Amino acid sequence: MPRNISDEEYMFLQGKRQIADFVESIYNDPSLSTDAKRLIKRKYPQIQIPDLDIQDRVDERLNAIEKERMDGEAAKQSAADQERWQGERSKVQKDYGFTDEAMTDLEKMMLERNIGDYEVAASYKAQRDPKPSEAQFDSFKWNHEKQPGWAEIAKDPEGWGRNEILKAIHTDQNAQKGRGW
Repeated sequence: MPRNISDEEYMFLQGKRQIADFVESIYNDPSLSTDAKRLIKRKYPQIQIPDLDIQDRVDERLNAIEKERMDGEAAKQSAADQERWQGERSKVQKDYGFTDEAMTDLEKMMLERNIGDYEVAASYKAQRDPKPSEAQFDSFKWNHEKQPGWAEIAKDPEGWGRNEILKAIHTDQNAQKGRGW
């Protein structure tokens, strides 16, 4: 049964046919097909487009594998960085004899002054704030009696002084004789 349509309805159907021809050519073009399907999926999320759905699942799985691999590498790198950092920190603390409190101060200074190397920061801090020297004596005595020759000096100080002066004079005379003065 043929049906009669108005000119307006005919023009409307012709416009729809022209749009369908444009969309079909884009939908079937290999370089534009995925984008066209994504637009359709965005407008109608419930519609099933088998090849796009399969591609999305494969991409999702590959992305998950890639993310897992990248996370593993990042964890390894982080552990290596942490170990290297702890090693540098321990070495500087041992070499410079810094306490835990001094290391905290050092790290604070490193942040404030934007210093990225423990060795550089520690040498600066050690130079700026030298560590007080430790006492090298066991008592408040000078222990001069333990020095070599002390017993002779203590027995006769004047005699020892006289002998030293005579030794110096004889040494000078011998030196003058050797030079021909």
